[in-house]
Amino acid sequence: MYSLQKLLWDVRKYPDLARRFRAEPDAVLDEYGIAGEERAAMAALDLKTLYDRGANPYLLYFCALEIGVDRGEYYARLRGEIS
Repeated sequence: MYSLQKLLWDVRKYPDLARRFRAEPDAVLDEYGIAGEERAAMAALDLKTLYDRGANPYLLYFCALEIGVDRGEYYARLRGEIS
């Protein structure tokens, strides 16, 4: 979970990383060593799964915004309305 939290923080902090994630998510996930269910959820922007698995809600929200998920879509994804 630490690697995922670090990625969420870094995407929020570094706009270039957010752009790289949008362009090549697998490469970024490899760099952070994210595997398993967290990797699949992050690649699919399955925010509900990430939240349910314990991702920090603050980091998750601001990371999603940086990646290009608008506020309304963020909450719909968190409720599981969009997968």
